[in-house]
Formats: sequence, structure tokens, C-alpha cells
Amino acid sequence: MSEPNQFRHYQIVQDAEGNNVELVRDAEQVAVLAFDTQRLEFVHCHVLLQPQAERASFDDACARLRKNGHPLLGRLMDCGEDEGSPFYITSNVDGETLRAYLARQQEIPMWLAVMIACRALESAMALCERGDYMSELPMEAMRIVQTGPTAVQVTIADFRFADGRAARSRVLKANFERQAKFLRTFLQEQAGGGGPTAAETMLPAADFSELLGGCLTAMAGSIATQAKELRNALFKVAPEHLSGEIPTAQKPRPLVAPLLATYQDVARGVVNLVRIQSQRLDMANPYSMKGTLTRAGRQVWVEQVPPLRVCSARVEEADRQMMKLAKKRDFPGLVSVVLVNESDGITCVAEEVVDGLSLADFLRERKSLDPQESYLVMAGLDSVLLQLEKTTLGTRKLRLEDIYLMTGFAREDARTAKLMVTRVNEWPSFSITVRAHPSLASMSGRGADPGVLLPAQTADGRSPWNAGWMAALGRFLLGMEPLNGKVEGAMVGREREAVARMLDDELTKARDGIVSSRADFLGRYARVIQHYDLVKPMETAASAEASITELPPARGNGRPKTGALKPVAAKFKAEAALVMSPLVMAAPFGASSKPSGPAEKTAGFAELLFQSGRSQAVGTAAPDTQPDDDADDADWNPDPESVPMWLKAAVFIGGSMFLGGVLAHISGDAFWQKVALKPAAPGVAPAAPTVEKKNPGTVSRPVPKAIPVRDDEIDAPAFKIPEPPNLSLKPPAGANLRELITDQPGGSTTKK
Repeated sequence: MSEPNQFRHYQIVQDAEGNNVELVRDAEQVAVLAFDTQRLEFVHCHVLLQPQAERASFDDACARLRKNGHPLLGRLMDCGEDEGSPFYITSNVDGETLRAYLARQQEIPMWLAVMIACRALESAMALCERGDYMSELPMEAMRIVQTGPTAVQVTIADFRFADGRAARSRVLKANFERQAKFLRTFLQEQAGGGGPTAAETMLPAADFSELLGGCLTAMAGSIATQAKELRNALFKVAPEHLSGEIPTAQKPRPLVAPLLATYQDVARGVVNLVRIQSQRLDMANPYSMKGTLTRAGRQVWVEQVPPLRVCSARVEEADRQMMKLAKKRDFPGLVSVVLVNESDGITCVAEEVVDGLSLADFLRERKSLDPQESYLVMAGLDSVLLQLEKTTLGTRKLRLEDIYLMTGFAREDARTAKLMVTRVNEWPSFSITVRAHPSLASMSGRGADPGVLLPAQTADGRSPWNAGWMAALGRFLLGMEPLNGKVEGAMVGREREAVARMLDDELTKARDGIVSSRADFLGRYARVIQHYDLVKPMETAASAEASITELPPARGNGRPKTGALKPVAAKFKAEAALVMSPLVMAAPFGASSKPSGPAEKTAGFAELLFQSGRSQAVGTAAPDTQPDDDADDADWNPDPESVPMWLKAAVFIGGSMFLGGVLAHISGDAFWQKVALKPAAPGVAPAAPTVEKKNPGTVSRPVPKAIPVRDDEIDAPAFKIPEPPNLSLKPPAGANLRELITDQPGGSTTKK
């Protein structure tokens, strides 16, 4: 087998027979699959067969697409000319073309057809907003990828670079309204009345493909309003509720999977080290299998390291380097690699399962975060990025799926479900962990990468985790970018508009090459949200404080514990000093948006979260994981209303007696201060004691006169005046490209 060809720092991917993996071959261009050895990810290398008549227009179009990226468009990584042949490099879209997907279907579920149509329209609108770059065959340029059990995404992976005259001619021929009417009528007829259809309704895939292709061919930037109206009309015929997953016959096929070993081969390669739990395909992440280390018993994800004909040797080097760093335990914020094993020519890597909440899953549930929540997430991520910069891994890509919020609860725990619908600044505590080593999902381009909003940077020694990347992440957190193909979180209000302007300004500077530090960006962000005081109290400060301290009994002893609230107070004090003042707890978890009556008592989220450790969860019995009562006796503050009367009376009487004794000692009337005199002999009148007057206010003790002792008296012991006890209170002691690609016209993409 010949060695893989390489153009600049892009290695051309080969199949098992040694042929280049071709993606597109027509009269205009040839596209092959390649691997970027600097960023460690797959790319599409497009070579135009005809030189551009206007080179300036080609460069301008490439610069515009490279500067203004979008999650629904393939990221333009590089462009230029090699010996008279223009080329451009785009990121990999790990799916088959939309035309090929629909061509192998006989029937398709109604809800899936509506989803595909809406996703394709959204991608076409995103491209038309940047110019007339839609291919003449749009369904060949779009690729479909499964992102969840019942979710797919359609992304444009190929562009058309033409002069303005051809673009104007194409717009004049467009007849989008007629094509949209045909598609809408067809779907409404299949739905049977125009209302929401049942989930099991099927429709012919050939007819749907023809009508959808007509709409996409007629797309242009001037008809964005009509395209949005069509998308909204299609949503009405979709079923209201979906369950289960996409049928196996309708699952989109991954692009890179046919180039790798099968699941059975990977499982056999680690059979002595890892016990694979299940080999069932998860199309949202089709490259990893979950297992357990046979010796340590730790949960791991196992996947194959691609061979050298598919990717660079730097991938395995990065995995082994991450495994060495994990053994040193100097970087707790990075996901650990626990195994790199080679057996029968297959190299496998195993990473530890992160028992946390993925940021991508969190945003799918919440749709968008508030500005102060976004600040807390980015501030926590900043400390992890400092650890990442200290390593020599050279990581230049972080997806939302690579960022985990560590809450202390398992992903399947019922308390995690409560956290997903609760404000981040009401969480007891959390930390952030990131996956810094290359994974197959990341290398193949799956997931949401905030870096698509910025121009791709080369490995010039500068850190890619600057203020521009933070601003791009902030747009995802605030819901300003589409996740799963739908724009969520409308920016409403002056406060959110101010944050949006700040993020846009930072992105504009980053696109123009002006780089600033993360610390400066976070400082400006904190000043903006502090200026507008985004944390609005939804209840009075007294009621908020009462909701934190007055916990309902969690057990039969009536003694709630407040130890779980200590991390909350410490976290809030630390963040409030930097961000907001004053800080008042927002509406408690589970409370409705309607104002409650004055007599209604509500419990904050921390209280309910604490109780859930002892009470029974929804549908399951939660084990009691709290420590014994004796461990928290020192922190227990009883409720005044729950103290019994006898205890109050005993404290009152004891305190009164102690206070009376202190006052008697001061006045000199205490019983321990009185002198017991010796009785006088019979017939002798005792002399009156003399009182020596000293300073005013000072009481002197009477001093008896000396009494003569007779011989007939019995000897008595000497008398000592008792000294008063010492009542003083002391205080106790005390971290050429065209030749490389076109030399094998028979090359084709391998199929599994």
C-alpha cells in the first residue's frame, strides 16, 4: 500500500485498497476527504477544475464565508490557488448527502420528512444571508447527520463560487412561491386535513425529495421571508409529541465509519482489559462503546484510534500524552485517558466516563441561559482553560459536548433533572471538566463547536482560547445561535441587548485579527451585568432569607440540616463580589410565575434538593446518602417555634440564678462573702465592730476585736476568711494538489 499523499498540512485519506476517498467528482470540481494534521480533524478538500475568470471575486467570496461562519454551514478552513487550480478547504460533515439518503428510502415517516425540510430550509437561509453561494444541485451539497434519538441536522458542506452576472440570472429564474405551495400542499394532504399528524404516518420518499429539491433550487437571499413562512407552516403538520427513536432503515449513515474497524473488532481488541457493556449503535455518537475496566472497575468509553492511512500519527501521540498527564493528577479539570492499547493491528483508546452534565445537553433542555448564568459558566471554564494552556497537547477545538458541568450527582439522578430546569446561580455548587484529547466524534465534526463563528487559526503558537472564542461561546449560551437547527432565546430587554452588543463587538474584533485576553473580556462582561443589575428579586430579602434558613423537617426527628447550604453561601459571596450587588435569591424551584399569597410558604431549591436525598424520587426510591445526625450537631440551629416550653423555662431559671449571683457578688451580699464570727463567752458583751470607711461605694468587711482567751476555754481552730471564687470569664485557648487528487479517477468512497 502506498503512503498517503499530503498537501501542505492536509493528509489525503485513503481507503483499505489505497485509493483516495472521493466525495464529489463532476465537471466543476473534485472533492476528497482529508485530515488536518494541525487541528486534528477531518476536512473536505475541494479543487476547482477550471480557473476562475475573476480571481478577485473568488477571493472575496472565500473571505466572506471564512469570516462569517454559521453552525449550519461547513466551516471554511482555508482557500487559495495551487499551480493555477483554485481550491478551498471546508470542515467535515459526518453524513451522507441528502440526495443519497432520500434515494435509498421507499417511505419515510411524516414527522421525519417535516424535520428534514425545516432543517434544510434553515441551512439554505443561513447561506443565502451571506450571498448567492448555493450550489446548482443543493441536495448534493447538503449532508444529513443524526444528532439525537429523534433529531437530525442538515448542513451545507459545499459552496458555489460564481460571478454576479450568473447570480442575478439565477435569482430572476427563481419561483420559490410556487414550489413552496406544492410542498406545503403535499404534506398537508399526507397529514389528512392539515393538522398535526400521527407519528406513524408514512409518505413516499421520491415525491418528497422532488418537491423539496425544487424549493431549495429556487432559494435566494431576497426570499428569506417566504422561506420562514414555509418553515412555520410545516411545523403545524408535525406531531406534537415524539417518542422512541428514528427507525433503523431511516438512520443517516456516518461518513467516516466505513473507514474504521467494526465494533466487533474493537471489542475483541480490548477483551482482556475492558468488559464491553453493549455494542448497540448510538447514532448520535456512533464511534464509542461503553465498558468497564476489568481490574479497576471504572466506567470508560472505548473507541478506535484511526489507522495512519486515515489520520496522522499525532492522534495516538496526543492520547498517550494525555494518559501520562492523567497519571500525574496535576490537571483535575481534564478528562482522563486510562488506556491506549494495540492488538491485532487495531489501536484502541479508553477515556474515563465523566459523571457530569454535558453543556450541550444542558442547553438543549434550557434553550438559553441568562447573562449572569452565562458569566458563571464562562468564569468556571476560564480556570480550566488555564490548565489546558499549561499542557503541550496543542488542542485547538472544544465542542459543547466536550464541556461538562460537575454537580456532584450522576447524570441519571433525579436531582440532575431538577438542576437542568434551575438557574445556575441557584445550584449548590459546580465545577467544569473538559475533554482535551482528540475523539472520533470531535475529529469527524459532530456536535456544536463555538469556533465556527471565528476564522480558523493556524498553529502559530498563539492560544485559540482568547476573548473572541469566549464571545462565541457566550452567543451559544445566550441562545443567539441555533442549536439543533432552531434559533432559541430571543434577545429581549435593554440588559440582554447590551450583552449582545458587547459579544458582537468582541467577535468583530477577533475576526479583524484584534485579539484580547479572557480576563479583559470577563471583566467587561461583569461590569455590563453589574451596571444593569440583572439579578432582579422576585421576593423580599426577608422572605428569601427565611426560605433558606427555615427548612421543613426531612426526617421524623424534626431536625433539618443546614450544612448543604454552606457551599451556596460561599459560592454566592465569591461571585457577588465580582459580578452583582446586592444578590437576592430568585424564584425558588418549582414555584409558578404567578405571585403567591402572603400566607403561602415556599421552599428554595437548595431545600428541596437536600430533601430529595432522603425522600422518595418520582417513580424511584432515592437512597439515603446523607451522613448521620451526630456529624452535623454543631451546625444545627433549631427552629424557635419547635423548642419545648420546659426547655425555655429551665434556661430562664438557670440564667436568672446566674445573673443574681453575679449581682450579689458585686454588691457584697453573696453568702460566700459573709464572715462566720466566733460566739462570745457568757457574761461578756461583744464589742461593736468598727467599720473602716474607705472610698465611697466600697463595702468593707467588719473586723472583730481580739477576745482574750481564758485557760478554761477549749482551744478553737484559727478562723480564716473565705476568699470569693474567681468569676472572671477567660476566652478559651485557641490553593501539485490537483495531481494528488485527480491522479486516481477511479477512487470512490467506501461503503460499509
